[in-house]
Amino acid sequence: MKSQIVLELNPTVGNARNSEGAFVTLNDGRLLFAWSKFLSSESGDHEPSVIVACTSDDGGRTWNDDERILARPENGAHNLMSASLLRLQNGRILFLSLSKKNFPDGGHQCQPLARFSDDEMATISPATPLTLSTDYHVVNNDRLVQLHDGTLIVPVAQHRFGMPSQLPAQGKPQPQFKHAALIFYLISKDNGETWVESKNSYYRSFEDGSGLQEPGIVELNDGRLWSWTRTSWKDNDEVAHQWQSFSENAGENWSEPTPSVFASPCSPLSMKRIPETGDLLAVWNDHSGRFPVSLKGDFQNRTPLVCAVSSDEGITWKHHQIIEDSPDHGFCYTAIHFVDDAVLLAYCAGGPMPQNCLQRLRMRRIEMSDIYFS
Repeated sequence: MKSQIVLELNPTVGNARNSEGAFVTLNDGRLLFAWSKFLSSESGDHEPSVIVACTSDDGGRTWNDDERILARPENGAHNLMSASLLRLQNGRILFLSLSKKNFPDGGHQCQPLARFSDDEMATISPATPLTLSTDYHVVNNDRLVQLHDGTLIVPVAQHRFGMPSQLPAQGKPQPQFKHAALIFYLISKDNGETWVESKNSYYRSFEDGSGLQEPGIVELNDGRLWSWTRTSWKDNDEVAHQWQSFSENAGENWSEPTPSVFASPCSPLSMKRIPETGDLLAVWNDHSGRFPVSLKGDFQNRTPLVCAVSSDEGITWKHHQIIEDSPDHGFCYTAIHFVDDAVLLAYCAGGPMPQNCLQRLRMRRIEMSDIYFS
């Protein structure tokens, strides 16, 4: 695939990780890209971090040296990450992020926060929590969706900290993060001013302790909503798959989840509709056997990074192409943004070791003619 790397955010001393970003097109034609900037020498999910942004004046071909902080942690939190940006139908920009707190007993809180901008991200409103509880709620970057009728949907994975599976040899047991999440959807009918929860949710806890995680969502042309989640469970197969669920009433109720056609490690899939053609574009780590998978290091098998196109609402996929396939790197958490006759993909591209695949953020600009070439 022909493509151009237009931005590379490498880890540096005191900034061990740049990751999980999102785009928005401003009214003057500029692009704004926001991402999670970690402010320590470690790159774990609970290290101190802020949301920063930079802009492009030429459709994402080059990016300005105008980095600024959009939002900092508040109210005792130390970590703000996983940006989502969405131009609402009323013209406002909705800015979503995750706020994290560490507790003395070893547990954590993770809460999605909503902010708005009425002046093209020059200023941003105070943060409003989207959930009433202080549990651990995960919303991936670039996951906000507004339906044709104006309804906003946010897919959420709620994890808990429970007892360990076995007692430690010494000391007291520490709270253990449970990888199996309860999946539900937050819904707003008033452009994000108020939110309710979907009427039902779904949950799977498999024999190895894994479960469903990190949901995404897209609206289909027949009005249904299609959601997917990652998992490491292989379900009598040699590879894991993304699992899927559908809603026929704008996110209020969801079907029981089943495995999808996407063979994938425990890594998030991203999908959006191509404005010019109406087709769906999916980006994920394809482990179907279509492409060779050569794995090195400890990057959760998140290679190769592949894209494909569907012209029949996800029933079949074509134009499968490799975006990245380095065996000692990991590629994940892709933000997708269409501009003119191209698409921008921003994703984690960490490696080689020593730490993890989330440290480096890479942005590619790909002409749409190359997306459809095969």
